[in-house]
Amino acid sequence: MPLMELKNICRIYGNGENAVHALKNVSLTVQRGEFAAIVGASGSGKSTLMNTLGCLDKQNSGEYFLNGKNVSELSESELAAIRNRDIGFIFQNFSLIPGLTALENVELPLVYGGTRKNIRRRIAIHALEKVSLQNKMNSFPSEMSGGQQQRTAIARALAADPSMILADEPTGSLDSKNSSEIMRILYDLNSQGKTIIMITHDNSLAAQAARIIRLSDGKIISDSKTV
Repeated sequence: MPLMELKNICRIYGNGENAVHALKNVSLTVQRGEFAAIVGASGSGKSTLMNTLGCLDKQNSGEYFLNGKNVSELSESELAAIRNRDIGFIFQNFSLIPGLTALENVELPLVYGGTRKNIRRRIAIHALEKVSLQNKMNSFPSEMSGGQQQRTAIARALAADPSMILADEPTGSLDSKNSSEIMRILYDLNSQGKTIIMITHDNSLAAQAARIIRLSDGKIISDSKTV
């Protein structure tokens, strides 16, 4: 059974002459353990596709199956539970809470999931150790470099042990050295069995994934393996 399967997904914003067809009959299957890059220019539908895959937005038509479950039929509370349990998000702007330490930021998904404090603390520490930030656990985002903030965001994405990680332009705000480090961490996670879906406009970054899915004007125009 695939991890994700999209069947004829359409997403339209607005009505009448002002309607924007962000996704047009998109069908896509992703197997467990894949590392895929979704590539396209601004306005191609990348963000809408990511929001659909991440259960952040519902399509107008078509079906989306995640772990064999038709998420199109789920309530908002059920979708929230899936987002917290099955999907780890990494964003370009890190999306850390300024008033929380690195450790507290990583704990957040576990807090929402109702994990007991002593257990979530242990999980968060382990996640930060995975990204070599054990010496920054008590630091606030303003006290960390961009690369350290993104590694904290990756640790947060890992905390609930999700089925997949959605990375939206994960190196977009970083220099080349930190970008390479973030990609190395994503490779390591993929080698450990995590499914990685990376959204990017950078063809050189996409070429490092095992599969490249290209979008243009809301449609998939190519889907190829790189290895």
